[in-house]
Amino acid sequence: MANITIEGLCKGWDFPVIDDLSVEIEEGEFFVVVGPSGIGKTTLLRLIAGLESADRGRILLGEREVTHLPPYRRRVAMTFESYALYPHLTVFENISSPLRARKKDRATIERRVKAVAQLLRIDHLLDRKPGQVSGGQKQRTALGRTLVADPEVFLLDEPISHLDAKIRQDLRMQFHTLEELRRVATLYVTHDYAEALSLGDRIGVMGNGGKLVQIGSARELFERPKALFVAEHLGQPTINAIPSILQEENGSLFACAENAALRLALSPQQSQRLNGGAKRRIVLGLRPQHVRPADELRGRDSEIDAQIDIFEALGSNGIIITKAGGVTITGLTHPERHFEPGQDLRLAIDTEALHIFDAETGLSLLEEPRWQG
Repeated sequence: MANITIEGLCKGWDFPVIDDLSVEIEEGEFFVVVGPSGIGKTTLLRLIAGLESADRGRILLGEREVTHLPPYRRRVAMTFESYALYPHLTVFENISSPLRARKKDRATIERRVKAVAQLLRIDHLLDRKPGQVSGGQKQRTALGRTLVADPEVFLLDEPISHLDAKIRQDLRMQFHTLEELRRVATLYVTHDYAEALSLGDRIGVMGNGGKLVQIGSARELFERPKALFVAEHLGQPTINAIPSILQEENGSLFACAENAALRLALSPQQSQRLNGGAKRRIVLGLRPQHVRPADELRGRDSEIDAQIDIFEALGSNGIIITKAGGVTITGLTHPERHFEPGQDLRLAIDTEALHIFDAETGLSLLEEPRWQG
């Protein structure tokens, strides 16, 4: 078993895809890389697996450098988003292929394949070929082939993205306790923030240019994003991002929305950390769970007049999309409530939970690295 160490990894074609990326994933750690499609997540996995060659940097599995080794000498198991199944083999034969390649005995192969097939709910499909099963069943077959292997490292490329919602949820729960994944270093990439927050011991948010913008636990990334990019890609509904200007009045700082009437007072602690940044252009970040009808949120809040634009009842909660001071703001409400478009209401905003980002760099002004006035 081994950890994964990546040092200064670079890969590009006509443009950079992975740029000076460094990270260490410990043995037994489930590390999730999350980011939008096309940002380089799959390329990172292919570089570790040896399916692409690095332009610069090093990849180590434990103490062994594998940067220039062929795939068959790296002892990694990878699940592809595109299945990559053998069409002429049955589901059983596809899943068992890594074991047969290592010449495991028939009893071991049957035991391990059947156990994984039951876990993935495809044990009744073992005699069928890929052309005779659905897309979701093909994805589970590809995942099963990875799970039966005995590698030093697991690489999972959006392995449950094509599955039904109920099966996705079941597998997410299994990933938390699956011994095969928890005794080696596992690198899992996804565009689904819920998967990332649910599964990752640590999470790396990949941004444009092939860099990990921030690495941390789910709570750290969600509650203390160091960049607007991170805040926008973790959370649903997405964070309200309001271009604003800081203004000072009687020793207090206010965030005033650009070309709109919305004006929110910052807390003394926030004002102190901003260190007198009046007239600075910012992006005000406000998560929807900190915006509610005034009768649902009391205490550390500011109240503003608003009007319902759209109301969505989602069972566990309601989503209110409002207009306030010329700005669109999304908030949440109790599931049993109902609002009509055009309805007036008083909104409460928990200003202690505001995030403030520099308008030019996108970096947080309340977290490190911090702007000094």
